[in-house]
Amino acid sequence: MFIGREKELFQMNRLYQQKSFQMLVVYGRRRVGKTTLLKEFCKDKPTIFYSASQQNETQNLLRFSEQIFSFYQEDFISPFSDFEKAFQYIGQRQQNEQLVLVLDEFPYLAECNPALISIMQHLIDHQLQNTKLYLILCGSYMGFMEKEVLSAKSPLFGRRTGQLRIKPFDYLTSSQFLNGFSKEEQLMLYGAFGGTPMYLQRIQQNQTLEENIINLILSPVGYLYEETLLLLRQELQQPTIYSTIIEAIASGATKLNEIAVKTGEDSAKCLKYINILCELGIVYKETPFSEKEKSRKTLYQISDMMFRFWYRYVSPNRTLLETGAEQIVWKNRVLPDFSTYMGYVFEIVSRDYLLHQNSKGNLPFLFTEIGRWWGTDKKNKSQVEIDIIASDKNSYLFCECKWRNDLLDMAVVNSLKEKAKVFGHQQDEVYYLFFSKSGFTQAVLDEVQKDKHLMLVDLEKLFS
Repeated sequence: MFIGREKELFQMNRLYQQKSFQMLVVYGRRRVGKTTLLKEFCKDKPTIFYSASQQNETQNLLRFSEQIFSFYQEDFISPFSDFEKAFQYIGQRQQNEQLVLVLDEFPYLAECNPALISIMQHLIDHQLQNTKLYLILCGSYMGFMEKEVLSAKSPLFGRRTGQLRIKPFDYLTSSQFLNGFSKEEQLMLYGAFGGTPMYLQRIQQNQTLEENIINLILSPVGYLYEETLLLLRQELQQPTIYSTIIEAIASGATKLNEIAVKTGEDSAKCLKYINILCELGIVYKETPFSEKEKSRKTLYQISDMMFRFWYRYVSPNRTLLETGAEQIVWKNRVLPDFSTYMGYVFEIVSRDYLLHQNSKGNLPFLFTEIGRWWGTDKKNKSQVEIDIIASDKNSYLFCECKWRNDLLDMAVVNSLKEKAKVFGHQQDEVYYLFFSKSGFTQAVLDEVQKDKHLMLVDLEKLFS
């Protein structure tokens, strides 16, 4: 069953309908569903779909040649002498008819032959651009695809006609994999598994939330028990160092100097490693809302939910888990802390909700900037945090997100208003929005009726 990616499919088909040469670059982390998307796009179109392997050029060329001759129903005698000859052959055959040529795991081919990208640039300029070939270059190595294929320094720069960065699903699309669970459980599963399609597909609807997390993540034989380490080994040359950095961030060391101290690496090296983790979409850089990117207040957070969950609950408890103590770890380490953990997840979910509503024009104004803010209340000499701020010119939306069992009361409403004063901009048009897992007290509901600048979102509305 194919779920999500409607926008991506629409854009891919829009290019196909032009019936001219196209070069689309598709990239994203492993397991995120790139190949599934490509197969869905290609299923009703003439296609040569070649998935490169970590073999030498001779072996890749042999397999690629076999697929070409099979598609054109020609007898296979011997492989092409090089990839240039193979592309030239396809180009000659596609002068008047459309063909989708997918080169999946393209970085493997480029590693086999470093001149391949330059060869492709020459072929596009002198032959392929006059054909109806729809060329798709797909890769999981994010850094390679961005630097060697998309960047201005790449020989292919200016030849692409489109690009798609495939990201994990948000909570709404992820929930389509989770029928049978309550809305609260769907968000908790999203917090543990993230929005990676391959992980979501493993969740069993005939099992409880607890059983799915224990069986798939906490159990040493579970599908995701070794997943984070396997991915790091696939993507990086020094996986141990990167794993140590992620673990440091998961334990609360979110500033560069804190991470450096925790890992024993100097700050310059740490920053280099962190930047690579950011390229992979595992870590992200965060600065207070409206501050410059190079702010001294910069923090680093784990963006991938499954990585975040794994390094918070699996990594520090591996000795216990590998002695068969999955149930004990769940009851004594995960469950008592899960609500705190979900506080962060709920902020991410709430932010995604705002982005959805903003794209539909359902908010009081169309915001152009969104983020989290933290700073100092100079009057009270205390630290202040605001979960989400969204703004455009002279309009501001301040948001509070509460993942707790109590109803959100007027004390939270008044607290946010005070924190907004510390941030400033009270002379502008200001709105307040409150997200609550458990709903709101009657006093808050009454206040919203009187003040149109107050808005409420519960779980029901979050999924509407």
